[in-house]
Amino acid sequence: MKLLLLLLTLAGLTDATAQRTPRPVLYPRLSKTLDSLAYVDQWPMQRIVKQQPDSAGRDLVQVEQENYARHQPLLEKMVRQYGYPGSRQVGKKSASNFWLLVQHADAHPNFQRRVLTLMLPEVQHKNADPSDYAYLVDRVAVNTGQPQEYGTQVEYKGPGLGKAVPTSLREPAHVNQRRAAIGMEPLENYLGMMTQMHIEMNTPKALNK
Repeated sequence: MKLLLLLLTLAGLTDATAQRTPRPVLYPRLSKTLDSLAYVDQWPMQRIVKQQPDSAGRDLVQVEQENYARHQPLLEKMVRQYGYPGSRQVGKKSASNFWLLVQHADAHPNFQRRVLTLMLPEVQHKNADPSDYAYLVDRVAVNTGQPQEYGTQVEYKGPGLGKAVPTSLREPAHVNQRRAAIGMEPLENYLGMMTQMHIEMNTPKALNK
């Protein structure tokens, strides 16, 4: 009996260890490349959010746009070579980084639309994040002059710094049903969060206490 309990305990520890150990990805080098590109992608915005100027005196918004332009052909090449790099191919973090990089390829809406087509079956097979898909759906809609499905792309209107509102929205009365179907919070909560972030980003540090 004691031997059986010991074996069961060891089996449980083995299972727990296996659950903690990340699955090996199919393309580890691609995963590292995506993480590196995402770091470069995010660096200017992080400086802007923290209200920290570039040490070289560059316009960080311009740096950001240059990074987007430089990354897009690399993303095209990845898709041609590997298809859609989902969680099983590059790991969850790197898959999300790929989505982020595509999200910023606004100068190439046809490429974004192509990735969106590739992404849908990966979402259905749990190889891509459904909320990432929703953001890209809206991004493509805005970049091609169509109404959004989920209201993720916002502008700021009203007095002072303004409040976040969707740039466009199809059937607003049903947006929260669409958001809930893929596990997103109600639109009102999201807009409140975006408004708060906008205020923090645009309030001078000396006054933001």
